Amino acid sequence: MLYSVGVVRIHYRMDSIDKNSVNDIILRQVISEDAVVRAYVYAATRGHRDTEDVIQEVWQIVCLKIGDYDPSRSFRAWILGITRLQVLKWRQAQARSREILAPDVLDLLADTAAIEKEELSLRGQYLRDCLSRMPVSGRRLLQLRYFEGLRSADIAEKLKRNVGAVDMAFVRLRRALRACIEEKLAQPLGGGL
Repeated sequence: MLYSVGVVRIHYRMDSIDKNSVNDIILRQVISEDAVVRAYVYAATRGHRDTEDVIQEVWQIVCLKIGDYDPSRSFRAWILGITRLQVLKWRQAQARSREILAPDVLDLLADTAAIEKEELSLRGQYLRDCLSRMPVSGRRLLQLRYFEGLRSADIAEKLKRNVGAVDMAFVRLRRALRACIEEKLAQPLGGGL
């Protein structure tokens, strides 16, 4: 099985994991905390590209410092500590931007991300399901906006469409995704997928 954590790609076979091996225990912890780290970094940076850059740095540091991890401490707290430092480092690099968050807000985001991991994971599953049911043209628009970081004007030019039509398409796509996810959240647990 291939699992991506940031840009670190981890190859393993599920039946080859030794439940008592320190490396495999840490591997399982890293995989389980990826969603929390992503949520925290995305909330702090508010951009897919910046999020990926910071997460890449976080996982590189985790790989370098894993030998320093004290198993008697919370792995989540350890990883969020590294993540917070990397976000603060990113903030310093972005100091001229007006869109940076205060350190106390970053602390609150870290606490919230840790608490709401399960809901984020569930919403992520629902989002993937809702996106897979969306028409290809809608998925393409969302990819251009959120993964390639293009503005409406750039998308309109690229697709030879009116900017107003592109903006309205985004309004409709977001409404449809929100309705789909909320419908799944309202279903009894286990019946949403």
